[in-house]
Amino acid sequence: MARVIFLLIDGLADKASSKTPLKLAQKPNIQKLLKKSFLAEFYPLTKKDWPKFGSASITGLANLNILGYQISPQEVKRGPLEAVGSDIDYQNGELALRVDFATVDENLKVIDRRAGRNIFGFYEFEKAINALNFEIPFHFHRTYGHRAVLIFKTKLSPWISDSDPLKTDAKVKKIKPLKNDSLSKKTAKIVQKFLDETHYLLDNHPFNNLRKERGILKANYLLTREAGNSLPKLKKCFKNSLVIAENGVVKGGCLLAGFEALTLPEIENLNQRYQFLKKAIIDNFPKYNLIYLHLKEADEASHDKNFQKKKEFFEFFDKWLNSLIKNLPKETIFVITGDHITSAQTGKHLYGPLPILIINHPTPNQPKEFSELEAKKMKIKIEPKKLWEYLGIIC
Repeated sequence: MARVIFLLIDGLADKASSKTPLKLAQKPNIQKLLKKSFLAEFYPLTKKDWPKFGSASITGLANLNILGYQISPQEVKRGPLEAVGSDIDYQNGELALRVDFATVDENLKVIDRRAGRNIFGFYEFEKAINALNFEIPFHFHRTYGHRAVLIFKTKLSPWISDSDPLKTDAKVKKIKPLKNDSLSKKTAKIVQKFLDETHYLLDNHPFNNLRKERGILKANYLLTREAGNSLPKLKKCFKNSLVIAENGVVKGGCLLAGFEALTLPEIENLNQRYQFLKKAIIDNFPKYNLIYLHLKEADEASHDKNFQKKKEFFEFFDKWLNSLIKNLPKETIFVITGDHITSAQTGKHLYGPLPILIINHPTPNQPKEFSELEAKKMKIKIEPKKLWEYLGIIC
């Protein structure tokens, strides 16, 4: 069977309509490929498995389900996946939390949940946090952009609440135990104390003063989510497969599934970032049957409610994909889909189907365009397990 390039575009879709960024984007190169393509609707998660707070964090869970593992929200938390996906020495039993650098005011009201997406000073903040003389051993690691992971290297309870209020103009939440046992109560107090101490450290850090002088929002609070102390046990189905992704949750899930990994460095310039990805695919193409990419730009534009930026990314992606295809064998199969809907109108994750486009499908259904609405019109649904069986990976 032909080799497969799987392009997972985080936050690809909006709710199907005649006016989504994907539909309105000019995609002439993809348009030319539709005669040999198959378009359908794709559900990474069932409605019952959509987590209660899916509007906040869904990628880690969705990625494992896309890979065909049918994991429920109760089986996996993002913190441990972030740790594994960041090449950190993480052991089951240690408490790991997903972290975002954020901006708060003097009353701890959130001004920006991502500190303006500006990483100036973040390496200095990471060093300062890790130098903190805290009561229990820990490790803090910035993964990519505003994201980080925090690991407490001792036995603590995962049954604690998040500090992230999931919106701006709201105060950060105090960490509370979610169970009435002594370890959960102790854990909540320890994590809250850590957040209080790091807030003081960050708010008074010289590099935050420099950020302020330069008109950049301070990165002065750590918003935490999805504490966990165990990893799901997965059968390693994906042999001779490579994931190319930034440090974080998708890379972590893929490593557990048996992939080898190539880490996308933190390259701020979009053109340079995609030049790296193109070269990485071409260089590694002869070595692997499957290359799996995680692409974040559409999701970030959606969270920022930037409709135009999301549309422009799809137009950029169309040109980039064309340049990639020219450098690979004609029979290469390309799969393009996403992990969830991220609305460019509301900035939130939403439950619903995603379009999935398979280029070089043996029985193409010749869609008129690549969009959410066209996928809906095709009236065909693909489940993850069936997709992988078609692609020749049966676990």
